Amino acid sequence: MRAATDSRQRSPRRQELTFCFGPFRLVPRRQLLLLDGRPVKLGGRAFELLQLLVQRRGELVSKKELMAAAWPGTFLHDSNLKVNMWSLRRSLGDTQIEPVYIATVARRGYKFIADVQASVGEIEDDLALADPLPLSNPPLLRGIVGREAEIVEIADLLADNRHVTLAGAGGIGKTTVAVAVAQAFAPRCRDGVCFVDLATISDPTLFGAALVTALGIRGNTDNGLAAALDYLRPRQMLLILDNCEHVLPAATIFAGKFMAGTSPCRLLATSREPVGTATEHIVRLGSLTSPKSGLARTVDQAVKFPAVQLFIRRAAEWSDYQCVDDDCEAVASICHSLDGLPLAIELAAAQIGRFNPRELVALLDQKLGFRAPSADGAPPRHETLMATIDWSFRLLSQKEARLFALLSVFSDAFEVEDAVFVAEAAGLMPVDVVTGLGSLVAKSLLSAEARGASLRYRLLDSTRRYAAEWRQADPDCGLALRRHAQRVLALFEQSEEEWNWREPADWTERYLGRIADLRAALSWAFGEEGDTLLGIRLTVAAITLWSETSILSEAQARLEDALALAKTVACDDLSKAKLACALGWSLFYARKMSNENEVAWLDAIAFARRAGNIEYQQRALVGFAFYLLQIGEIARAITHLEEATALADRDRDRTATSEADRALAWARAFAGELSKSRPVLDRLAATFSLAEGRSRKDANEVYRFITVRFNLPFVAWMQGQADYAARLARDAVDAADRSGHWVSQSNALGLAALPVALETRNLDALESFTERLRRNLERERISRWVPVERYFSACLRDLRGDLGAVEDIRAAIEELIEGRFLMRIGSYLAVLAGALLRQERIDEARETVARAIAHQEQQGERWCRSELLRIHASVLLHAGETQRAEKLLQEALVEARAIGALTYQLRIGTDLARHWMALGRRRKALQLLAPIYDEFTEGFESQDLVRASRLLHLAGANGCDGRQLYQ
Repeated sequence: MRAATDSRQRSPRRQELTFCFGPFRLVPRRQLLLLDGRPVKLGGRAFELLQLLVQRRGELVSKKELMAAAWPGTFLHDSNLKVNMWSLRRSLGDTQIEPVYIATVARRGYKFIADVQASVGEIEDDLALADPLPLSNPPLLRGIVGREAEIVEIADLLADNRHVTLAGAGGIGKTTVAVAVAQAFAPRCRDGVCFVDLATISDPTLFGAALVTALGIRGNTDNGLAAALDYLRPRQMLLILDNCEHVLPAATIFAGKFMAGTSPCRLLATSREPVGTATEHIVRLGSLTSPKSGLARTVDQAVKFPAVQLFIRRAAEWSDYQCVDDDCEAVASICHSLDGLPLAIELAAAQIGRFNPRELVALLDQKLGFRAPSADGAPPRHETLMATIDWSFRLLSQKEARLFALLSVFSDAFEVEDAVFVAEAAGLMPVDVVTGLGSLVAKSLLSAEARGASLRYRLLDSTRRYAAEWRQADPDCGLALRRHAQRVLALFEQSEEEWNWREPADWTERYLGRIADLRAALSWAFGEEGDTLLGIRLTVAAITLWSETSILSEAQARLEDALALAKTVACDDLSKAKLACALGWSLFYARKMSNENEVAWLDAIAFARRAGNIEYQQRALVGFAFYLLQIGEIARAITHLEEATALADRDRDRTATSEADRALAWARAFAGELSKSRPVLDRLAATFSLAEGRSRKDANEVYRFITVRFNLPFVAWMQGQADYAARLARDAVDAADRSGHWVSQSNALGLAALPVALETRNLDALESFTERLRRNLERERISRWVPVERYFSACLRDLRGDLGAVEDIRAAIEELIEGRFLMRIGSYLAVLAGALLRQERIDEARETVARAIAHQEQQGERWCRSELLRIHASVLLHAGETQRAEKLLQEALVEARAIGALTYQLRIGTDLARHWMALGRRRKALQLLAPIYDEFTEGFESQDLVRASRLLHLAGANGCDGRQLYQ
């Protein structure tokens, strides 16, 4: 969490030993690698490897030495070292065929070959807290062979075609090519590249959820496809839909709607068959070319063919294989027999450590019946791939084969601990899992990538499907799906505990990456052969993730199902209270406030009471009160909030307690009890500050800092502190901006910054804040703020002279009323009445203000009663009903004084003084307005004070101040 000022300017510096190479700077004591002064995100083991290589630059460092440095006292498969070296090279950008920094010495180890300068210099203490360089969304590329021309061609096609599909058999390399195309095309994408791995979902109904999650769209997206299309419409980005074939109907619908729009975005899909839209440009990806018999007698001749080049490269990576002329015919025969399929070639190359090329040819011929295809045609490529996977599988040991089958339960990347937990169900020991994972990676049946201090593994789509068939047929794997769900439950229960201390961005990255397995586990748990109670526990554990990432629509559907089932089984009341509370909040942000929301909150209150849990009673009461405030039931909200504050245990620091205090103060402000509201809000504002750290405690402190500052400005402005109110509102907006919490920023904008800017007629601020809210709604679409943004945007246009804006103001208000977002609706209607009045539409203004007063009285929002009476009086003055207007203004002034709303007193006093001056009663006007004006100590540039000042000047003749005029 960044502080309000840049703390780096005052950070102490220390003398540190550093190593510089290229644009990088390595600081061993801090385990810090800097690229152009910014930290590179590097795992602990990758750092140990780099540090040892750099310190012994120019020397051969053996594999044994590297393994001992990164995994002291631990025996691991050689693949662990190789995968970490791949990851390290990628972090250094050292992915070329000819290395820049780290060279491989076949069969022996590695050597750091770049120039290194060691020095002692000053390093700022807080550099480790700086934002790391962003990670790439797409999977890791291991080096592309034989596709260079196609990549350039496809990137050029994307420039002229909004939708390109890479079609081809499984294992042909569609994902690899798509990622490489994205890297080439990225400079043309102002808003970046988004990679959507559809292999992580098995249910086509989750297509929309996967899409909005990958795009980073948060909030209440009632329709995932529509939300994605809305998000993409103004952007210039490349969207990659990878592995569309098993969710093809959903992909086709989305692509059709995408092409029907006018977005400048580009869509690149990969699928075994075309997506099927009318304007789709299909590129059918072919095999890698391989030499026919007799055309590759030497290594120099053979490596001209991409298929052979891939085989040799992969065999060298895993087995330090060096091709010689005598092997070329055999290698060429292998590649040709495997149809030039990259994945099949990699699977065969992975066996080189066990068999030489001639033995591989014989095995392929014997086990699969592969010979070079005859002139009448080759076997179908998909059959070739599946047969190769099957051949590789049958070469595994019994334990490796069972582990491979078990791993198919994971929908996305997983860690060794996950695999160990699931494998216990089939009797595999941890050592079997650790060695088996390394062996499967070495055989190209499993991919691995270093993330942080650990490796993350994943099955490719083709291998996962094959492994799943074996798992389903193996009785010893019958508990695998249950164990998977139990593991996901343990992870998300751990996430709840870690939420309290782990740095927020790190926490989100860690657990959002598990959402595919969360979805799969929930689908199993609530399925026919699942475990309902386990599913309920998992739903409860996932609430923190859904809340933290604002994935509200998905949460709402899951919570509704879980709560309904929880009411029918032997589920504890506290779990039901948690489910009901979370459901209430997810419904709170829906397009319309429904009775389901009230039912959820009443359920939450009842369950929390039965559980005897005070914290959740408070949470439920506060949540219900916020709902009641939204629908305009102020008195009822206050009743529940008084109960919540009465439950407060002041000796314990509970978020629910401060939330109850804040909500009650806010509700009392709406009820016109400003004198009771303001001291509480002031106390809370003084309690919470902008913490400078990045812990969860600091994040909570910032959240509370923000929330009280979108309540307090409302009260401060009414009490005559326009500048202070504006400053508080801007502080809240800026703090939310720095923390990246767009929901909180939308709240701060809608509840404080925009209303204050409109009331003070600061049109520049009004324009800036409406634009910020509009951008937020693209990132986190909270339905309740959509009509609010339209309302304030229309108000801005109206104040700048757009006569048509009044109808947009009206439409936005009607949308709010239709959605039952009735809080402040009286004041919104008052603004509409004022706009109508400026256009001399007196009858419409009269009707509108009458409607505003009706809402105010029904809802108990006394805070704006005096203002509505003032607007009503203005309508009467325009209609020539001066006596009624004067009486109404005097009534309004009494009301404003009764609640202590100094700003409203000034407005009413100005209108009444102007009326009296028009009747020649100048002295009476001065005696009314001057003392009100003199109570102000700030806000003199606001429209209200400017108008009052001008009127006093006109009435005072000699320019003396108000106090002199009436003494």
